[in-house]
Order: sequence, then C-alpha cells, then structure tokens
Amino acid sequence: MVWTDKVVNALQAGDCFVSSIHRANFIQLLNEIVNYPFFSKELCKCAFTASWDQEHMGIFRETMQELLERNATDCSYMLEKAVPLMDVTNQNEHILYQMSIEFLKNPGQTPDESCLVRLSRTWVPIGDSALAASAIIDSL
Repeated sequence: MVWTDKVVNALQAGDCFVSSIHRANFIQLLNEIVNYPFFSKELCKCAFTASWDQEHMGIFRETMQELLERNATDCSYMLEKAVPLMDVTNQNEHILYQMSIEFLKNPGQTPDESCLVRLSRTWVPIGDSALAASAIIDSL
C-alpha cells in the first residue's frame, strides 16, 4: 500500500476528518503535493489543517506554487509567509496558523493541546482533529 493511502486510512480510522468534504479535500491536496521535492510529514499535517475549507486550501495551493517557483527543497518559506497571514486573520485562524508553524518547526512532534482552549467552540473540532492527525501522521 502506498503511503498516501496509509495516511488517509489511518486518519479515517482515527476519526480525524471534520466532514466528508474535509476528507475529499485532503485527498486532493495530498495527491497534489506528495511528489513535490519539499514534501514531508510536516507538510502533510499542514495540508490536513488547510483542507477543511476552500479558502484555506486556496492559500495552501498558492504557497505550494510559490515553493515550486522558488525550486524549494524544504518548507522554510512557509514559515516566512505565515507571519503576515497571522496578522490579518481572526483569532481562530491565528491559532491554526500557529499550529501549522509548530508542525513545520518541530518535526515529529504534535503541539500541546492547550491551544484548543483559545479556539471558539465552533473551531475546536478543527483544531482537535489537526492535533490528532499530527500524532497519527508521525506514527506512520
């Protein structure tokens, strides 16, 4: 079984997807990025977090295109790009961007779940699923 199938199956078994649309979006993003020279488990975690809605998928795709245009071999540019995004987002988006930054800065680690208490009630499932997905992705 290929790694992309393993990750999708493991995330499904772990009940990580917020909706069937989230699952479909993640599969689509994963298939787009898996062969990029800068692909990593950390990027996979960011793709999972971004795939819960079209707006964030679009931002993620734009960033991937910029990385390709820069002939990137790692995701360090994503850290640079995240800083201005965090300034213009609402508190919930800010926390999810911070989570993605932590994914990139700390390979093989899942951020502390204390960030969930700062999310509004409707955003907690998104943050919680991203943390659960992080642990599962690291285990593969």
